[in-house]
Amino acid sequence: MKQVRQITDDFSSLSGNVKGYVRLKLELYRLMAIEGAVMLLSSLLISLVVLLLAIFLLFFLGLAFVYWYGEVVGPMYVGALIVVGFYLAASVLVFLYREKLFINPLVIKLTTIINEEGSDEEK
Repeated sequence: MKQVRQITDDFSSLSGNVKGYVRLKLELYRLMAIEGAVMLLSSLLISLVVLLLAIFLLFFLGLAFVYWYGEVVGPMYVGALIVVGFYLAASVLVFLYREKLFINPLVIKLTTIINEEGSDEEK
């Protein structure tokens, strides 16, 4: 009888330990998912800030070129047309090389984040 009670106590203790383990494992997966989402969101936010700064930089450089061209070389509208031509050519190049510039780096970044989560899980 004593052995049966001891086995029952061991099984109930084991059951409690398994429940605790499952609960902790679920919490770990939840925290890993949150970490991955935060890493992705921060990368996207940094990229967005850099992109906006680059846009402002190009805009003001184009504006400065238009004024310089108008004062030194010829009419301002010709300088503006040159800037528009530059922006159009840059847009075409970005469109043609969009996979190399945007899609492939994004896939690599996502793969890196997912692989880091997988390697953390194995430890």
